[in-house]
Amino acid sequence: MDKRIELNLEVKNAIVKALFLLMTEKPISDLTITELVKKAGVARASFYRNFISKEEVIQYFLNTLLIRYKRKYPADLNHIARYDNVYRTFTYIKEYQMELKTLFIASLGQMLLDSINEYIIEGTDLKKEKQLFKYPFYSYAGALYNVIYYWIMSDCKESIKEITEAYFTSLHLKEQK
Repeated sequence: MDKRIELNLEVKNAIVKALFLLMTEKPISDLTITELVKKAGVARASFYRNFISKEEVIQYFLNTLLIRYKRKYPADLNHIARYDNVYRTFTYIKEYQMELKTLFIASLGQMLLDSINEYIIEGTDLKKEKQLFKYPFYSYAGALYNVIYYWIMSDCKESIKEITEAYFTSLHLKEQK
C-alpha cells in the first residue's frame, strides 16, 4: 500500500479513537475539534482534510466496520437469518463493544441501524426489488439492531451463543445450524 495512504489511515484511525475516548468523558456536542486533534495527536488541518464534522468521524468508523464485515462475510439474500450468520454478527459486534456503547449513550445508535440496513439492503441487491419484498429484511435489521443495543448496554452479560439463541427465540425462528 502507498505510504501516504497508510499514513492517512493512521491519522483517521487516531481521530476515531480519540473521538470515542473523549465521548466517554462528555457529550459529543460539547467536544471541540481542538480537543479532538490534541487527543489524537494530529494537526487540525489533518482533521479537516479527512472530515467535515465529528459525526462524519463516526460515520467513517461505521463504514469501516461495515467494509471489514462485508469482506469477511458477504451478504447472502437467501441465508441472511441463519443461525451461523447471526452468531458471527454478534461475535464481530462484541469486538467493538466499547465504541458501540459510547455511540448508544450519545443517542447516536440510529447511525448503526442505518449501517445495518445498508448492509442488508445494498449488500443483498434489494434496491431493485419491490417495496413489499423489502419489509421482512428491514424487520430483520431492526430486530438485530435492538438485540445488539440491549446486549451492548447490558455489557454483553450473555455469551454469544446465549444471545444468538435468544435472538432466534424472540423471532420464533427455527435455528438453521
